[in-house]
Amino acid sequence: MKKIMIDLDETIVSGGYIEALNNYLGTNYKVGDIKEYYISDILPPEENDKYLDYFYENVNVYDNCHIIPHALEVIEELKDYYDIYICSAFFDKRKPESSIIMTRHKYNWILKNMPYINPKKILFTSAKELVMCEIKIDDKVSNLKRGYGETKLLLSQKHNEDFQEDELNSLGIQRVNNWLEIRDILLSEEERK
Repeated sequence: MKKIMIDLDETIVSGGYIEALNNYLGTNYKVGDIKEYYISDILPPEENDKYLDYFYENVNVYDNCHIIPHALEVIEELKDYYDIYICSAFFDKRKPESSIIMTRHKYNWILKNMPYINPKKILFTSAKELVMCEIKIDDKVSNLKRGYGETKLLLSQKHNEDFQEDELNSLGIQRVNNWLEIRDILLSEEERK
């Protein structure tokens, strides 16, 4: 059975980070309004540091995140044909000690919303290139371009839209726009429910 590594943030869930920033700033940003990977990077450096302190002390983004359409249903279908691993970065290099709380938030969200995933197959690492698997699904090009993976699927997000198809192709990465496209790539017509 082939192994699939699937990222969590901006691949399965979205929106929690933008909502936290809106609450902090009193703004009304929407998903897609900010192009930076780390949305807090829109703040000046001195404010960014204060925001990150606030964020890691007070926010669980998974309380307010939105599931990306069809993600959970497609992953549940895939589990019958693939060995599924959820793999997510677990710390912020800007605030390594305080950001470790994210591990608990992520783990609890996955257990609650994806009970069909074996807890032993929930991985926390920022070195995703070390994960040995045939298929990788992520929203961050740097997580896909190095290391293992016969099939590397990049889920389109605002922060990765500037990568051109020829550049992605040279890295062995295929862009997908939604989870139904992922399903069509990874499941035959007979396998789809």
